[in-house]
Amino acid sequence: MKISYKWLKEYIDIKITPEELEQRLTFAGIEVETIETLGEELKSIKVAKIIEKESHPNAEKLSICTVFDGEKNLQVVCGASNCAKGQCIAFAPVGSIVGNFKIKKAKLRGVQSFGMICSEKELGLSENHDGIMVLREGAEIGVNLSEYLDYQDTIFDVEITPNRPDLLGIIGVARDLSALLGLELKLPETSLPISSINISESLQLKNENSEKCPRYIARLIKDVKVEESPEWLKKRILSVGLRPINNIVDITNFVMMEYGHPLHAFDYSKLEERQIIVRNAKKDEAITALDNQKYQLIEDDLVIADSTKPIALAGIIGCQNSQITNETVDIVIEAANFLYSSVRKTSGRLKISTDSCYRFERGMSDINAKNVSDRACSLIIEIAGGSLANGTLDSFENIKEPVQVSLRPDKVRSFLSIDINDAKIIEYLENLGLKLIEQSSQKISFTIPHYRNDLTREIDLIEEIIRLHGYNNVASKLKTQNIMNKELFQLRRSVQDFLINEGFYGTVNWPFADPESLNKLKISENDLRRNFISIKNPIGKSFSVMQTTLLPNLFKNALYNINHNQKDLKLFELTKIFKKSDNISKREDFTVSGLITGKFLEIYWNSNQQEVDFFDLKGIIEDLFDYLKIEKFTMVKSKENFYQLQLGVDVLINKKIVGSFGKVDPKIAENFEIERPIYTFELNLSEINKINCFKKHTFIEIPKFPPVLRDLSILVSKDYSFEQLENCIYSTNPKVIRKIVLFDEFTGKMIDKGFKSLSFNIMFGSDTKTLTDDYIKKLFDKIVKNLKQKYNIRLR
Repeated sequence: MKISYKWLKEYIDIKITPEELEQRLTFAGIEVETIETLGEELKSIKVAKIIEKESHPNAEKLSICTVFDGEKNLQVVCGASNCAKGQCIAFAPVGSIVGNFKIKKAKLRGVQSFGMICSEKELGLSENHDGIMVLREGAEIGVNLSEYLDYQDTIFDVEITPNRPDLLGIIGVARDLSALLGLELKLPETSLPISSINISESLQLKNENSEKCPRYIARLIKDVKVEESPEWLKKRILSVGLRPINNIVDITNFVMMEYGHPLHAFDYSKLEERQIIVRNAKKDEAITALDNQKYQLIEDDLVIADSTKPIALAGIIGCQNSQITNETVDIVIEAANFLYSSVRKTSGRLKISTDSCYRFERGMSDINAKNVSDRACSLIIEIAGGSLANGTLDSFENIKEPVQVSLRPDKVRSFLSIDINDAKIIEYLENLGLKLIEQSSQKISFTIPHYRNDLTREIDLIEEIIRLHGYNNVASKLKTQNIMNKELFQLRRSVQDFLINEGFYGTVNWPFADPESLNKLKISENDLRRNFISIKNPIGKSFSVMQTTLLPNLFKNALYNINHNQKDLKLFELTKIFKKSDNISKREDFTVSGLITGKFLEIYWNSNQQEVDFFDLKGIIEDLFDYLKIEKFTMVKSKENFYQLQLGVDVLINKKIVGSFGKVDPKIAENFEIERPIYTFELNLSEINKINCFKKHTFIEIPKFPPVLRDLSILVSKDYSFEQLENCIYSTNPKVIRKIVLFDEFTGKMIDKGFKSLSFNIMFGSDTKTLTDDYIKKLFDKIVKNLKQKYNIRLR
């Protein structure tokens, strides 16, 4: 449903901005789905003037007009018969959009046209397409049409819940906001002149199904003039998404959107025997509706009929045989209420969706039918003229007593956890239209207004109180609970996914450990991992402390599998380790440890079976960090005693050790009864997550220009690491040097003592041009020069 900000301000004096109103509507339970600015599409249309008009030389029905748009004169070919010299018109210049079409320069029957003179229908302002839209004389030339017509408005598209049909009209929303904002609600006044015509002498009403139609009101107005609606009425209709048709139909639509209760108008002259009969459809009866569709009815459908034929499908849509036309003189205004289940059943079966059935399906008020009937008749007499017949035909047999609901103030306070006195409770509910009938310290009773059929229980009133009080004004008594670290959870899941994709099998072990296992690993006495958290009642010495490393349990898993002839293993465990940072503080860090032994790849007929080595494990760690988008990490010689000399590496991020990997010293492996080469790694995921070193995933465009590859082989002192050499190469031109790969390292008799031979593959690339051989040669020479100056390298 659409709500006009300007229309809303006619009933309550709103001082807040549309943006603030959106927030208040949402917190009041009226969900705002979208906000649009009305009149935007008319801002490209200009108020212009026809300076000259002459006949088209090649077409009798076309005219050539000279149009002044406030800046310049333009030639426009027009086909409307009512265009004339001196008229102020709505002009769409080249480039503007009218409906779904963009106006372009065109040649019509050999004459150039630089724009379009628009009709009201083309601009979406009405159904009038008889000719161009002629504006009042003296209109300001050059201003946009939206400003000239004052069509600028803010429209809220809201979602109304099925239990609040009272909010399906502008007044209903205004009433709710008046209670919420503490503003006075101004309802429209109606004036019905008395006529000498008696309605009972001119029209008869018969309601044959009062169960499906609990109330039906008919009024007769004679000698009306059906014509185009006044501007203010058209604006209101357009603002809520409806199109103006004529003054009578527009008034019924206006009142429906104002009060939220549908009405319908019949042409009195088309009613056979001047009768209105509410009845069930007859067998094989059919209608042609206002949407030009023919519908076959069944006996369960409720219709409005005259003495011979149906003239409307009750609460859903009217028929063409009784519609209002320009020739209509006398009209019958229907204001009724229909059983929501009947309307929903019929509209669903026939697949008809109208503004009328949308409202009746949610349940309308019997009482409100009288209000909308008075309002519609008052507006019709004011706008279309005519004489209102004296009296009404009103079928209202089953008058319901007003609903009364009581609530307990103490229950309100305890249930809502707010400090609110009885006077404030009464004020909130009376602002919504409820009437106080009884008050005591134990109970307060109210009469529910006819338009709030959703208020039937004490809890309904309590909900209204907190809605007006404000959910956000209830003091929070709970501290924010940090249930889980989402970032760490995603990191753990990513690591698990990566290792499983690499062929690792996950293990699950008890979190208990044997203190002796750290001796087997030769962990130093002052190491933090020696700060055990002891178990008070352990089942044995082997389970007497909480684990501070996952490696011992992985060794046990490996030994078990090796003893069962499973010698090619890739195992990992991801769980917590437990430490004491001092005698009081305790830490639990998520850690992942892995172990590899045997063949690196599974047996396959065309694969080369090789034993796992240090570089296989190094590649896994590098690939893992690449998968996690961790770029800035370094690898240095490990200080761990359980790695074989020169084959252990510590991993650092921001100069902080977050893990290690390498080949386990054979003597350490023997301590765990393993007589095979073992490679392990251990990474503290909690520490990695705290450092927050992850690069955001970004799209990188595929290079348009081909890369250039060059190999570089050097002799360099063993004192210098690969990282130092890599940084030196990159620093030469980081924009062009894209990738450096170390593909060979050699030491031996043919290499000078204290030196090593390294071979690099360097990738060069550019986003803007193809790199020439001459450019690459100069850059390559500069790399060599920098390496010689910093690290005294020699080319091989």
